Amino acid sequence: MTKYWFTCKVKYVRHDAEGAEVKATESFVLDAYNYTEAESRMTGICEQEGIRPFEIVQITKSNLVEVIRFEDTDQWFKVKIALTSLDEKAGKEKESYQHILLSAKDVRDAYDKVRQHMSKVGVGFVIPSVIFQKITEVFPLEEEGGSHALHGTPDLAAEPADV
Repeated sequence: MTKYWFTCKVKYVRHDAEGAEVKATESFVLDAYNYTEAESRMTGICEQEGIRPFEIVQITKSNLVEVIRFEDTDQWFKVKIALTSLDEKAGKEKESYQHILLSAKDVRDAYDKVRQHMSKVGVGFVIPSVIFQKITEVFPLEEEGGSHALHGTPDLAAEPADV
């Protein structure tokens, strides 16, 4: 089975600094095999985080192929990557698109991190867009087990950007 990334919107009532009740709708991203598992995981996460009462108002399967978390920031950016390959039969270049979600300080930082990440792939690519996403938190299953792939590679964070 293939895992997918889902965006879940949750409505709930929270208390602000003065103690007043404020209605909030927040987006969370998590991975699951299907919508049922995504809803079940989101329910468990809300209960674990102490978000009560809550209502899951939307679950959408996203087109993300990878999520990379860097510990130095909690802002999320969706990066569209155009991969270029050569169609040997037709003798023409083909473009295919992939989307990566990653945490970064700003648009430039997101661009630089993706550029460094993709330079290791060895395929021609262009980054046509970097868009800020209003995401509260990302909950990958592998993160609970300490998967290093979701935290960014240490050498990537340490290397200066070569633009």
